[in-house]
Amino acid sequence: MIFFTGLPASGKSFFLRALLSIAGGAGRRVHLMRWDAGLASFQTDEILARYPDVADGSHPIVRKAAGLWGRQAVARWLDMHPDHADLLVGEVPIVGNRFSELVKVLPDEVEATLASQETAFVYPVPTREMRGKLEALRRETFANPRHPDEARDAPPATMDMAWKLTCKKSIELGLVQAADAESTPAYDTAVYRRFFDHLLQHRNARALDVDMFYTSSGSPHDIQGGVSEIFATPGEVEDAIAAIEAVMDSEAAARAVENWYRM
Repeated sequence: MIFFTGLPASGKSFFLRALLSIAGGAGRRVHLMRWDAGLASFQTDEILARYPDVADGSHPIVRKAAGLWGRQAVARWLDMHPDHADLLVGEVPIVGNRFSELVKVLPDEVEATLASQETAFVYPVPTREMRGKLEALRRETFANPRHPDEARDAPPATMDMAWKLTCKKSIELGLVQAADAESTPAYDTAVYRRFFDHLLQHRNARALDVDMFYTSSGSPHDIQGGVSEIFATPGEVEDAIAAIEAVMDSEAAARAVENWYRM
């Protein structure tokens, strides 16, 4: 299994698409699991009426349920695909409790595989110049989507908020000195690396340096045929919501979501 993580506008979707193409060309049976696509199954009218979106995204109950479903989906995939010709590729944003359950140590049957060397968590680290280009591209594509899925990308405000959270939580965790992060420019690779190394401390994590911009690569959401994407069924959604409701109310879920960065 290979999961791409990192800040919004860091290149996750681009590298995910490239890997899908390479793996398909190598004869692997490729399966895909993405936060946005998984979350969409939880955004029904009935669920949104009970748990409407909040200022920074989906309701905490919904985020926790989607994260629980994510771990359960990985466990089901492993049971159904024991052949190493099968490959699961995922997109795990982490920031703000978006599939952060996949990088936390939890007492279930999938933890050993998530923590093993057979599973990799890769986060692209663009240079400062590259980050500026990717931020500009995100603003452009969010305003004028080239692909339907680009409308579900993190908006520019969320992109900026994710970086501010990275700086704030890095200070809180003692990963950087307060003066360092407070004087940090719009983007700093050292702060970014320290924070994601912290988030991925229990996983086989690899940073991917990014210093080249492909101007004619098309939308990173253009996924080739032959890739099987994993979605939550209505029954799985109902079960995940019920499981979270059984152990926490909205206030407790909000506190849990607030602590998404504590590993």
